Amino acid sequence: MPPPPPSGDPTLAQLEAARATAHHGPSALRPRHGSALCLSGGGFRASLFHLGAVRRLDELGVLGSLRTISAVSGGAVLANLLTHPDLDWPDPRRGPGRVGGLEELVATPLLELTRRNLRTPALLSRVRPRGWGRPDASVGVLADGLEQAVPWWGTDLREHARSRGPAVLTGTTEIGYGVSWVFADPYSAGPRGRMGDHRLGHCAPPPGLRIVDAVAASCAYPPFFAPLELNGDELGLVGGAPDPDESEDVRAAIRRRIQLVDGGVYDNLALEPVWSDHETVLVSDGGAVFRGRPPGSLLSRLWRLLSIASSGGQTARLRWLHAGFARGALAGATWSLESPGDLAGDPGRARGTGTPPGRAPEALGAIHQVRTDLDAFSAGEQMVLERHGYLVADASVRRHAPGSVLLDAPSRPPHPQVAGPSEVVSALRGSGRVTALGRR
Repeated sequence: MPPPPPSGDPTLAQLEAARATAHHGPSALRPRHGSALCLSGGGFRASLFHLGAVRRLDELGVLGSLRTISAVSGGAVLANLLTHPDLDWPDPRRGPGRVGGLEELVATPLLELTRRNLRTPALLSRVRPRGWGRPDASVGVLADGLEQAVPWWGTDLREHARSRGPAVLTGTTEIGYGVSWVFADPYSAGPRGRMGDHRLGHCAPPPGLRIVDAVAASCAYPPFFAPLELNGDELGLVGGAPDPDESEDVRAAIRRRIQLVDGGVYDNLALEPVWSDHETVLVSDGGAVFRGRPPGSLLSRLWRLLSIASSGGQTARLRWLHAGFARGALAGATWSLESPGDLAGDPGRARGTGTPPGRAPEALGAIHQVRTDLDAFSAGEQMVLERHGYLVADASVRRHAPGSVLLDAPSRPPHPQVAGPSEVVSALRGSGRVTALGRR
């Protein structure tokens, strides 16, 4: 028999239990309850796509009934707007309802935010003198830019108060252990909120850590943005499960400089925090569409390999989730930029009373090419992405998760001025191009 572990060290069973908790799948061991909405990464493109989906989910009574919203990167931008303390979430004791204030407190600020170029000032901060010697200069400038656009995000995360609504979980990637580090506000985990991961442990957010810092960290895609750094020795982390053969020196070094980057690096669908214990899981995927590409330079091949690794992990998660749907372990639906919105959700345009259906693939192709960026998006880009998110969410939820629909609301897709394929293509002309200094 192997010798027993030293006093205070975790047993192998405890380590395995911790791994099972973190790397769970649709076959959960604990009872499932409630509905979760996962909002993927994908920069401002994803934020706008998710806005359309959230509009339709609100009309159907789904949004107001959610237990949890889990989000990363561009999805975290929208998710944290949904934590505004003045939003009027329906009282579940009174039955289904819509969320009051969604237009003025969520949609309008998001559209204003996504008209700004936040990427370029953040990147330039790394080469300007005042950024020298600051390892997290770019993520700090990104956070400041986000706060200028959404001032109430400057509130300390631990002090953010609201009375109702779903728990909102903001995911980042912790580099040392390569796992998901999650920020939860006080409503999600009282009394002061919660942050951490299953390897390093958890704690309440420290004073001075703003909502906007969590959002910026979730959007900080490497190597373009530096990680947000935290000193774990000062946080009071509790719990955590190290590797069985890990030295204390290695663990101490990781804990001393906790580095957090874009949550999409580890889990771009934001699935991990919710897929083991929710009865219904809805996934809105505004991530980049993966397409075939001919051989290129060494640099382009390396970048392609990284993209393949990321896409493969995301595909595996989706297959795992869909397998859970198929065997009845949980209910739910998924939709993405690839979903044929004109064909699935806009029958008047696609099936004979408007633009012929043969042109719909051209519009979808233009949507697939929209860039992943935190640069300014034009009004046309905003309208197309929001409308597409509305249409595909409506079609997917009604077909695959009809039990989630609580209100009988007719479909009224926003922005009819970009309903036809030719209007979509025109609005998105040049939208795939990333410019060095930004569009504004």
